[in-house]
Amino acid sequence: MKRIGIMLDWGIMQKGIKGDKSYERLPYYVEIGKELDMEPVFFHPFHVLAGDEKVHGYFWNGNRLVPRLVQIPRVIHNRVLTGDGRARAVIQRLSRKKTVFNGLVVRDKRKVHQMLWKNPSIRKYLPHTVPYSAEQLRVFLEKYRIVYVKPSIGSVGIGVARIEKHGNEYHFIASKKRSTMALPKLLRTVRKWVAGRRFLIQQGIHLARYEGKTFDIRVSVQKNGEREWTVSGMVAKVANQKNKLSNLSRGGRAVPLTTAIAATFTADEQLETMERITEAAIEIAKQYGQHFPSLADLGMDMGIDDKGNPFLIEVNVRDQRYSFYKAGEKAMFKRTYRHPMEYAHTLIHEGKKGKQQLA
Repeated sequence: MKRIGIMLDWGIMQKGIKGDKSYERLPYYVEIGKELDMEPVFFHPFHVLAGDEKVHGYFWNGNRLVPRLVQIPRVIHNRVLTGDGRARAVIQRLSRKKTVFNGLVVRDKRKVHQMLWKNPSIRKYLPHTVPYSAEQLRVFLEKYRIVYVKPSIGSVGIGVARIEKHGNEYHFIASKKRSTMALPKLLRTVRKWVAGRRFLIQQGIHLARYEGKTFDIRVSVQKNGEREWTVSGMVAKVANQKNKLSNLSRGGRAVPLTTAIAATFTADEQLETMERITEAAIEIAKQYGQHFPSLADLGMDMGIDDKGNPFLIEVNVRDQRYSFYKAGEKAMFKRTYRHPMEYAHTLIHEGKKGKQQLA
């Protein structure tokens, strides 16, 4: 049985060692691995020994992770998302010596937008996005009724502010702040909110609604056993009415996509809408992957308007996957584990040829 490395965040590893649950379903890796004749070795970059040949790996015993010193597997599925310089250095070294898929990539949302914009065929999916400046904010506020101000690097809705124009007043809506103000005060509020950090301004899309609330769509886009990008699942995330954020950690709610669009679209329109989302997500993944050939596992946040046209909100390079679980989409949830494992299987069994064809 060949071994596959599964590199996880430190907190996830610690929960696994204690036998506590996390958003990573460790038994799924083991179960799918058995079907594919692969044994998962779980570890964090800090578990790698000097020389990058051996690792204090961990194996799932049915209840928790137990340690064993082993050779580092030749193929590694990287699930670590960290800004820690030491951990990133280990991942970088391993990427030169092993086949690490979903290695280190540029996460700056502005740079990602620029990479995607280079492909004219996907520009229609990209909302107008620019680096934050007071001047650009004025331009956006004149042009669009809804504007987002968000960190260039960030996740789970932290630091995201939504601005809605209502006549001569503006609603400033964020996770822990909601107020109405005139333009001069709004500009001061946003300047203080940004506080000199790298932020973006993004055109707000008039999103479709479910039960009167806007929703966006988490799309899991992964490489499969044929090394092709495929959509493993789609689920709707319904916004919290107070902060207008759909992130589950910010009060959003996950529901099956078919449930969310049933009231707005006919059966034929629903099918067409999901086909459009799939086409857009795969095109975007291919373009992003041209810049980072190791990419194989993405979680995209996409929106649709009331006509079913898809728009990219942002790309996440580590989908936490639990929105599928929360929506009761168990088959999709498990598929998000299966496809990366099937992809790893092809890399393991094609040796050096697999490394050359990783892109």
